[in-house]
Amino acid sequence: MKLGVYGVGRMGRIHAKLVMDSGNEITCIGDDAKGAVDTAVSELSLSCNSYLSTEDMIENHPELEAVIIASHTKDHARHALPFIHAGIPVYLEKPLTDDLIEAFEFVAEIGTENNVLQIGLQRRFDEALCHAKRIIDEGLLGEIKEIRSVLRDQHPPPPTYSSRGLIIDMGIHVADEVIWLTGEFPSSVWARLFEAKDYDSPIDEGGNTAFVGFKTTGGIIGRLDLSRTHSSGYNNETYIIGNYGTLHVGRFCGYPGPVPVELWTTEGKLHERSKTFEMSYLKGDYPEFLPRFKKTFVNAHNHFRAAVRNKDPFRATQNDVLKAQVFVEAAHRSAQKDGQIFDISYSEDLEEFRSICYENKLLD
Repeated sequence: MKLGVYGVGRMGRIHAKLVMDSGNEITCIGDDAKGAVDTAVSELSLSCNSYLSTEDMIENHPELEAVIIASHTKDHARHALPFIHAGIPVYLEKPLTDDLIEAFEFVAEIGTENNVLQIGLQRRFDEALCHAKRIIDEGLLGEIKEIRSVLRDQHPPPPTYSSRGLIIDMGIHVADEVIWLTGEFPSSVWARLFEAKDYDSPIDEGGNTAFVGFKTTGGIIGRLDLSRTHSSGYNNETYIIGNYGTLHVGRFCGYPGPVPVELWTTEGKLHERSKTFEMSYLKGDYPEFLPRFKKTFVNAHNHFRAAVRNKDPFRATQNDVLKAQVFVEAAHRSAQKDGQIFDISYSEDLEEFRSICYENKLLD
């Protein structure tokens, strides 16, 4: 498949390398910043054409079959729309946009069809989490009572990182994860943001540790634990308590290391459906999340290309990320107001969903 990559900073170069490793062709790359293009060409030994605008890339490459966009969040809509209007399927890194008002405008412009845009919510393609999802859907947990999703970085983000805040940027992944795993949308959200000691970051995210509490429409209670301070390595794990047992995904076992999916019965025994998955063991310099999720990114890319080729629906779309973005926006605003509870709700009708967000003071 002939693919382009626009936005070739750290994340864009990861996507480009995965495309190259899969045997597919990078037809062209681009970025608003020439320095980013030069770095990508050098690091990846690329010989393809490069551009400083999406319009030039589209005009000069009518053969493009799809494009991956990994630019700064604030530029997502501006960069994605020209490709979408040209009929080129887009794989867009999360979140949808930097601003919730713009996110609703973006979805209103491109529509809610599920074959236009795949979002980089890679957990939906993770072997361990997909195994956990099957366990839940088969009813082996019974009725879910509680869920807790943990995401902890070991190091601060790089100086080039653009952030509206820890909850918005880190939280989007685990917010989507709990919506996807439970099949429910929060009805109320609250959050607090903290500064753990002995932490030095090149950017200000308003805090380095956050606790987000929520309750769903069906009465599930939950928590998102977010931090940049996990000194032992990158940590992503999820606990789900049902009336038939407890499911624990990704218990920390060293980094890199195994990723256990442990289903514990009400007798305190390990269920036979428990299974262990392995991270990728990489050499050289790499982003700290990559050993845990390299295979997951590969799975997401494979799905994207197959869906484009076969004209099938994407599994993670603008509709999914918009729900997660509303969730983290409520949490972000709650943290700014010392934990004030925000009521939220969801509607499949886009305009009604937007009106609800205005009523709940999530849109200014």
